[in-house]
Amino acid sequence: MEGYMRGLVTLLLFFLFIVVIEFSCCNGYGPKAFCREEEREALLSFKKGVYDPSNTLSSWVSEECCKWEGVLCHNTTGHVLQLNLRSNGLSGEISSSLLHLKNLQYLDLSNNFFGGASLYKALQQSIPKFIGSLSNLRYLNLSYAGFGGVIPRELGNLSKLHYLDIALSGSNVEDLEWISGLPFLEYLDMTYVNLSKASNWLQVMNKLHSLSVLVLSSCELLAVDPLPHVNLSSLLILDLSENDLISSSFDWFADLSSLTTLNLAYNQIHGQIPSGLRNMTSLKFLDLSNNNFVGSFPDWLYHMTALEHLNFGSHDLRSNMLQGKLLNDIGNLSSITYLDLSNNALEGDILRSLGNLCAFQLSKFSYHRQGKSLEFLNLRANKLSGSFPDNLGECKCLRNLDLGENQLSGNLPNELGQLKSLYSLSIDRNSFSGKIPTSLGGISSLSYLIIGKNLFKGIVSEKHLANLTSLKELDASSNLQLSVQVSSNWTPPFQLSRLDLGSCLLGPQFPAWLQTQMTLSYLDMSYAGISGVIPAWFWTRSYYIVDLSHNQIIGNIPSLRSTNIFLGSNNFTDPLPQIVSDVEYLDLSNNVFRGSLSPMLCGSKGENSLQFLDISRNLLSGELPNCWMHWSYLTRLKLGNNNLTGGIPSSMGSLIWLGSLHLRNNHLSGDFPLSLKNCSSLIVVDLSENEFTGSIPAWMGNFIGKFINTRFLRHIRYIPGLMVLVLRSNKFNGSIPLELCHIDSLQILDLGNNNLSGTIPRCFGNFSGMIKQSNSTSAFPFHQKYDFILGSTDTATLVMKGLEYEYDNILGLLSGIDLSSNKLSGGIPEELTSLHGLIFLNLSHNHLQGKIPVKIGAMATLESLDLSMNRLSGFIPQGMATISFLTHLNLSYNNLSGKIPSGTQLQGFSPFSFIGNPELCGAPLTDDCGEYGKPEALIPENDGEDDSGWIDMKWFYLGMPLGFAVGFWAIFAPLALKRAWRHAYFQFLIEMKYKLLDGVCNCK
Repeated sequence: MEGYMRGLVTLLLFFLFIVVIEFSCCNGYGPKAFCREEEREALLSFKKGVYDPSNTLSSWVSEECCKWEGVLCHNTTGHVLQLNLRSNGLSGEISSSLLHLKNLQYLDLSNNFFGGASLYKALQQSIPKFIGSLSNLRYLNLSYAGFGGVIPRELGNLSKLHYLDIALSGSNVEDLEWISGLPFLEYLDMTYVNLSKASNWLQVMNKLHSLSVLVLSSCELLAVDPLPHVNLSSLLILDLSENDLISSSFDWFADLSSLTTLNLAYNQIHGQIPSGLRNMTSLKFLDLSNNNFVGSFPDWLYHMTALEHLNFGSHDLRSNMLQGKLLNDIGNLSSITYLDLSNNALEGDILRSLGNLCAFQLSKFSYHRQGKSLEFLNLRANKLSGSFPDNLGECKCLRNLDLGENQLSGNLPNELGQLKSLYSLSIDRNSFSGKIPTSLGGISSLSYLIIGKNLFKGIVSEKHLANLTSLKELDASSNLQLSVQVSSNWTPPFQLSRLDLGSCLLGPQFPAWLQTQMTLSYLDMSYAGISGVIPAWFWTRSYYIVDLSHNQIIGNIPSLRSTNIFLGSNNFTDPLPQIVSDVEYLDLSNNVFRGSLSPMLCGSKGENSLQFLDISRNLLSGELPNCWMHWSYLTRLKLGNNNLTGGIPSSMGSLIWLGSLHLRNNHLSGDFPLSLKNCSSLIVVDLSENEFTGSIPAWMGNFIGKFINTRFLRHIRYIPGLMVLVLRSNKFNGSIPLELCHIDSLQILDLGNNNLSGTIPRCFGNFSGMIKQSNSTSAFPFHQKYDFILGSTDTATLVMKGLEYEYDNILGLLSGIDLSSNKLSGGIPEELTSLHGLIFLNLSHNHLQGKIPVKIGAMATLESLDLSMNRLSGFIPQGMATISFLTHLNLSYNNLSGKIPSGTQLQGFSPFSFIGNPELCGAPLTDDCGEYGKPEALIPENDGEDDSGWIDMKWFYLGMPLGFAVGFWAIFAPLALKRAWRHAYFQFLIEMKYKLLDGVCNCK
């Protein structure tokens, strides 16, 4: 970008030089002419039409208008030649009285707000057509002046124009033919002007033989039509960035041999790097970043020795994907100062070649002529290998070095400290190891040091940090064997804004030196082995993000002043802290808080900003408070795994933005909470393992997708509707309401272990969220402002494959139905087999009859299927043997018959998956199938000698509860009767808990 801007500045100085030469008579020593009265009145009329908040035009009162601010006159004739009012905050209407300035050659009204006081009115106000009648204009700059609408074609009458800048947001053109009337035009900037209707834009520009600079950035250009002949021989700078160009066929580039700057960044160009670029031997600036280029790094690029700025990187969802090995020939780019190849898939070991390049560039420096030297190097997110070479220390001018997210390894050399100009160093997410060299601490210019997620070990001491006086951000996180050890009275030489030492060894004491960091806004010391009590001064500070989770911190929390607070998985004790109105995200989960929620939530009467609250896995008790109306911006609420009782209060219905509600594993009771009917933004609901009763209400079917106007993102956003509904292990009864079928977004439905009766609704086959396999690995789409920044994901605890799991990051990938342990009857609806994206299906422990649906083999993504403990009959469908992802199957204790379908899938399961079906035969069961597809012997012939068979297995299962009961009371009866034994046992458990926590923290 520096080369690009240097070219623009050079041209601007050229035009200003022309102006100065032409107007030199205004500053001569000869007789001076006075301002023309007609032109003075024209300027005063212009002044009346504008609003001037900065009093720029306050000098426009004297008789001599040639001395007014922004006005320049001819020394002899007194005619106004120049009007320069850029960046003065002017607004209002431009008077047509300017037409009386017949000799005006220079007009600059840029960076103002003409056209009215409101933005809407300004976007309706076009550039005045009369400007096209100022026939002597050589220079016209109306960029960012507040105009909108259609660019008047009358501007094409300015036949003497050399410079035209009409970069205007909200503007458009019907066609561009009028530009061909500007034969002397050398500079044209139409940034933000909508040119989507001007399909012939390139053909029109090709008529401007004098054009040196063409900037058409963000113009909604869709295509580049081929040119039969290129007349742009004078073109030096071409900027087509931030458009919608998709074609990579730029053969006409081959004729632009004089081009020094080419910017095609942020388009959608796909395919190979255009080969026509190889003829642009004068190129100094080339930016092809954030496109969809593929293929290898072109060999001819290694020989473009004039290149100073090369950018093939990507920084958003539109991504280049260059592949293959980078050659050591990259060291031939002897003029390069800026190199960005980030977010591709390039391989190779090129760092030593870049070090040699810097050494070569350094040799070109002299006392008389300063050469080029590498200043910016970004190779992030590739597949580069090798180690950090010591000769990279030759890059004395390097200011930005980003090698993060590669496959680099080895130790950091001491020569790293020779990069005295370094401003930012990022080598995170690699496999660098060994100790961090103390020479790194000698780079006083270093502001950003990002070395997290590597394999560094050893100690970071005061020597490493002593001279880092400019340091603003330090990230050494996830180096599990790296320890930060400084004296308790150490005073750092820097003031940090961001500190991330998560998963490093800091404890056991809380770092005292943090008290000196007055500008800190981001603090992460999670998994850091910190124990004890946090000092009182810490709770008086306000951070944007503070994460002290997964430590062994004790004591209480006197106050909360930060915006996003993560204190989960510690040993904090009650009372619960008061929440100030600025807190948006609060995680206090997995601590030792006791008592009621009321003091924490009902003490505040004003508006609060809290969006996320997690106090799960504590020892909270009592009823849910009835003051949720004060927390109306909550989007996620997690209170599971406590001892809460009572029902859900009516005020919870005021949480209209609530997207996720987790109340699992409490002692809540009553009918399904009617108050939740108003929480129409719900996406995840988990009320499992409580004591709710009554029927599932029909109004649950209203939780469907809709558009909402979010307070957080300040725009309309689509909320998909309920996606996860978990009501298992309650006391719900009645039938499953058919209205649930209206929730086509539903991905997970768990109603297991209740008292539901009736049949399985056939309309369950309409769940479109379960029909297609999800490919989303992201969290569910909440309307919360900083989910991505905070790395926040939602969770759900589900029973799958017979075990209970808590799913978080992959929750969006799951879909399943669990209706087990109810009193459902009837058959399995054939319609369920249309749910081709289903991962798990559990209908066990019901009273289902009939056959297994023949088309069950179409459920190709099933990983877990449990139909056990029902009354199913008939054959096992052959298609079941084709479900290749199936890893858990239970068809036991039904009335299935015939041969188990052949195939590696079903024969790989345990016989226990099929036990209890006396007429079932074939592998993996030991009973072979007879002539008629039935077991050869349902009853063993030798009654006294053979203990195998399904009847004996039933006795085995019947005996299991008795054996468990005897074993349980043999162990716990003495503990219940002997108080001393009981205290000793629980003291042993507590000690083991802390030893395990110490082990986990040390591993982190």
